[in-house]
Amino acid sequence: MGWGSRCCCPGRLDLLCVLALLWGCLLPVCRTRVYTNHWAVKIAGGFPEADRIASKYGFINIGQIGALKDYYHFHHSRTIKRSVLSSRGTHSFISMEPKVEWIQQQVVKKRTKRDYDLSRTQSTYFNDPKWPSMWYMHCSDNTHPCQSDMNIEGAWKRGYTGKNIVVTILDDGIERTHPDLMQNYDALASCDVNGNDLDPMPRYDASNENKHGTRCAGEVAATANNSHCTVGIAFNAKIGGVRMLDGDVTDMVEAKSVSFNPQHVHIYSASWGPDDDGKTVDGPAPLTRQAFENGVRMGRRGLGSVFVWASGNGGRSKDHCSCDGYTNSIYTISISSTAESGKKPWYLEECSSTLATTYSSGESYDKKIITTDLRQRCTDNHTGTSASAPMAAGIIALALEANPFLTWRDVQHVIVRTSRAGHLNANDWKTNAAGFKVSHLYGFGLMDAEAMVMEAEKWTTVPQQHACVESTDRQIKTIRPNSAIRSIYKALGCSDNANHYVKYLEHVVVRITITHPRRGDLAIYLTSPSGTRSQLLANSSDS
Repeated sequence: MGWGSRCCCPGRLDLLCVLALLWGCLLPVCRTRVYTNHWAVKIAGGFPEADRIASKYGFINIGQIGALKDYYHFHHSRTIKRSVLSSRGTHSFISMEPKVEWIQQQVVKKRTKRDYDLSRTQSTYFNDPKWPSMWYMHCSDNTHPCQSDMNIEGAWKRGYTGKNIVVTILDDGIERTHPDLMQNYDALASCDVNGNDLDPMPRYDASNENKHGTRCAGEVAATANNSHCTVGIAFNAKIGGVRMLDGDVTDMVEAKSVSFNPQHVHIYSASWGPDDDGKTVDGPAPLTRQAFENGVRMGRRGLGSVFVWASGNGGRSKDHCSCDGYTNSIYTISISSTAESGKKPWYLEECSSTLATTYSSGESYDKKIITTDLRQRCTDNHTGTSASAPMAAGIIALALEANPFLTWRDVQHVIVRTSRAGHLNANDWKTNAAGFKVSHLYGFGLMDAEAMVMEAEKWTTVPQQHACVESTDRQIKTIRPNSAIRSIYKALGCSDNANHYVKYLEHVVVRITITHPRRGDLAIYLTSPSGTRSQLLANSSDS
């Protein structure tokens, strides 16, 4: 029934009806519409047709909208995230497609929760027995000696706990029946590459050799408030495991692992690599390299899989993480460690590929990381960069919950912008030309979960990646004892090719071929035009 027929009433009711009509007309004018870069689209023909149309007009098909058949959630990253004007780009021609039956650009709606607003500053309490002892969660409460806080509780208080984010641990399996893991366990994020089945349960022996993956998993997503053990950083995230280290590790094993179910898994966490003996130079073989590239280009429906890697524990052997082709890949996020005191741990490696740092163990008197352990137990003895990588994966899960549309490169940018040098002790801190403090030991500093979710909330997707490959003169040069070779190369950034032109720098990959009997006799540095000096390889007297 329309307004005209409803207002055919005498006396005072006429006035009320007119007022209702005026309010009905004025409300949409007074409240400005805010358009997003998300669309609801009804398309006949199923998922393949929806994907085809999305790709044709520059959208990403996020998937079906709930249980509504033929209705799809499209995202257009090149459209402004918030605007008072509806979008009018070439992508709007999508409505002319014969299979598109209906399309609607989504508008922000204000909704108020109908409950009382409890103080956001109240302390966080969980009934898990190990919660009070998790020192790296409590740096700000003056009861623990750690000086800088990763602000994980701050991210929780903003409502981010890892919901709808899937993290997979690439390791020796995870104990999916553990009371702290079973609630968040995700079978779709799990498999056994070693045993060629779908069950990632570790192989048990008297020494508990295969405890590593279960320990890493608990750091990420141990269930909170179940009166058992510990609390994960992203305690509402889904957690899976790929059992791939308990057997012969081949290129095929690694490739299967890092490419497992990439449309379901958001974050892969790996705390392993080549020998940290100060002598080995090794990295991904062809299949795994291709799997990494496919992951960042096609994983997460084109947003890119996020690969988190431990930087290595070879500090005592003077190992250098630039010789590890997993941690120095542009496709991985390499994570270093700092001890409770902020001092450099004895096992720490240094290299220019390290992106950021989280807490872990240090000297024998320093506290270690508390997490889940085999046989439904918990441990307060998790150590090394093995503990730092899953901690970073948990923090990244919080950021992805805050903004699920962060690309793999967006995640790296957000980490760089929000990490802090703080109390991290190093002699090589310097400010690069972009204005960020950076160290070969700690990357851009200690990760800050609250700062990351806040940055993620407002983040605008970075432009498409341009890769410029330029070759220097391939002259054979001899490196003489106790001398240096200096090569200067003017890079143009492919300015003559619009498809490859680099306007601002994210990554530099240098390929050098050197024949030499001792890796430890060599030191290699790369200096940028602005003077930032990156150590690609450090010399060592005993390697």
